[in-house]
Amino acid sequence: MKNRTQKIVLFAVLIALASALSYFDGYLTSLISFGTIKYKLGFANIVIMLILYNYDFKSIFLSVVIKSLIVGLLLGGGLITFVISLSGSIISMLGMYIFKNVFLKRDFMPFIGLIGGFLHPIGQFIGAILIYGFKEFLAASLINIPIMLIMGLITGIIVGKTTMIVNKILKNKFLIN
Repeated sequence: MKNRTQKIVLFAVLIALASALSYFDGYLTSLISFGTIKYKLGFANIVIMLILYNYDFKSIFLSVVIKSLIVGLLLGGGLITFVISLSGSIISMLGMYIFKNVFLKRDFMPFIGLIGGFLHPIGQFIGAILIYGFKEFLAASLINIPIMLIMGLITGIIVGKTTMIVNKILKNKFLIN
């Protein structure tokens, strides 16, 4: 990236894109849901992973908070959606950051995506427990827990592979470092 201004502008565009993708993902999910069970595919996580690989920790953290605020509060999700989204995003982001920077000797985006996809529903479960209490959460979600974890693993790998492709394209076009 040529200068600080370009990096800030690209960061703002990426957050806007992540918010738009998350909103679209929610809309798409409402069209193809299975009764009351709704699973987002995680399109916004492609952008979050791009930020993970091209910005510092502060920027990654800021991006998940801003995206959760925009989607959860401004686009109609409400406070409960915001808390559950933010808890999933923060746990997922922390896990991806730690695995990328501590445990892996080389970048392997599909594995990092898998970690994020697995940890995101766990963070959402924590947020739901904080809101509803453990007994109420468990009674309402017992069937959803394994399905969400499996879906998270599958979509996490897809998100990681897609991020790898998009990151390579952006690097070739000199839009990122």
